[in-house]
Amino acid sequence: MNVLEELLEELEANLDTWGHVSLYEFSWFLRGLKRGLTEDEIASICQRAYDELGRRHDLHLEWFEWPMVNSTGRRAAAGTPPNFDINTRGEIDSPFLVLVPDDESPPVERP
Repeated sequence: MNVLEELLEELEANLDTWGHVSLYEFSWFLRGLKRGLTEDEIASICQRAYDELGRRHDLHLEWFEWPMVNSTGRRAAAGTPPNFDINTRGEIDSPFLVLVPDDESPPVERP
């Protein structure tokens, strides 16, 4: 399995389990693989995974405040570029973008 396939498997599992996927999770997962990827490589893989998820599912972006518990998302404007937290400081910026199925809002009771 290549790194893109691993990322997509992880993102699909998160979508199935939590009903949404935070965009920072794309790059954080790739860093956790410790493959020595450059920021440019991480950005490219994240974009490819994002595009593929969009082909597989009807999704849209919503802005959420951190922590997500007791937070209600607000739909991002059409054309909002994805922010995968490529040059992370290891903290989640607030607000942050979340992929949400078109037919529902994400559950926010994630531990």
